[in-house]
Amino acid sequence: MTTTIEAPAHVPPALFWDHDPNVFAQEMDDPFLAISRLHDGPDIIWAAQAGRAKRGAWLATRHALVQEIFLDPVRFSSLDSSGVQTQLGVDWKLLPLEVDPPEHGDYRLILQPWFQPAAIKAMEAGMRRGAEEIIASFEDRDGCEFISEFAQLFPSYVILELMNLPRDMLPTFLKWESAFIHAKSIDERAVAVRKIASYMADFLEERRRGPRRDDVIQAILEAQIRGRPLTQAEIMGLTMILYTGGLDTVLSSLGWYFRYLATDQALQARLRENPQDIPQVVDELLRAYGVVGRPRTVTQDMVFHGVEMKKGDVVMAPGWLAGRDPHQYPDPHRIDPDRKPRHLTLATGPHNCVGSHLAKREIKIVLEAFLSRFENIRLAPGETASWQTTGVWSVTRLPLVWDRIQA
Repeated sequence: MTTTIEAPAHVPPALFWDHDPNVFAQEMDDPFLAISRLHDGPDIIWAAQAGRAKRGAWLATRHALVQEIFLDPVRFSSLDSSGVQTQLGVDWKLLPLEVDPPEHGDYRLILQPWFQPAAIKAMEAGMRRGAEEIIASFEDRDGCEFISEFAQLFPSYVILELMNLPRDMLPTFLKWESAFIHAKSIDERAVAVRKIASYMADFLEERRRGPRRDDVIQAILEAQIRGRPLTQAEIMGLTMILYTGGLDTVLSSLGWYFRYLATDQALQARLRENPQDIPQVVDELLRAYGVVGRPRTVTQDMVFHGVEMKKGDVVMAPGWLAGRDPHQYPDPHRIDPDRKPRHLTLATGPHNCVGSHLAKREIKIVLEAFLSRFENIRLAPGETASWQTTGVWSVTRLPLVWDRIQA
């Protein structure tokens, strides 16, 4: 693909890659295999159409480099990593995602109690009921369209209950969320984020006027940082990170997991017979299907592993490359239920995903629910899965069929 973007003066020709990684990933039937072709080249490249507004960014192709970037917020900043302020012109930022230590820790402490293992355990019975309620709508059939009939609903029900948002708004929420995360233009993304923000501002005002509830929204409204109450922009930023993370990331991931599971009957049988293996398989699936790119901004002129970087450069630390790095994982494209990997899909360091325990528990519950009811889960004959790689990588359509397990 030819572009009009020229390499910055400090980018050597050998590291200049005149391409969009998200488009490059679409050149094969499996985007994770397609993007992994970059492992055959330099450890760091300059991708001409990556980064904010596709203006060019460094792309770290190795697990070790991605890990080092995550662990070094001094040189690799998370400020404005989503672009909502500079690109979309809002007066808030996603918190704690888009701030660095030590401020990051102040915001994280507000949310963390609601996502600790004990808190997630207390939610588990409700999550299981939610999964069973959704499955009941198609349990007597021989299949379903997995994305629209289950994956869009289950994680959404979880976050809506956590935030005490109305379920009847879910179709609208998902439409706004999809445009915000996956829009191909800044204008489309801006329209979506303004609709979300407007709704959330009204929702927060209603909560202030209404009765007190023991939930995460109440915790945000009443939180203080170093003895002062939060500003409206801070409250909005914390609320929006729950909304965007809760409605999209697990949804996007579940599609890839079941797309793969539909090809591996042996793994289905093993997990059905040995459900105690499911947690380690959850981590293996997380390792293999990292769906987020995670940009960072270089804070100072420096040389990073032999590569000259300038202050203000954007560096991508993508899970879709780190999790498939053959230097880190032998036979990285094979789903190995005994691998027990340490991975970076949920990041590491100060920005380790605050919702990691919730995400893993949700995935575990879904695998248990489907495998206990259905066997020989497979792609419907004559059908194909659809997927996209704009923003968070996701499966958009996955028609499955199965054999029902007789009670």
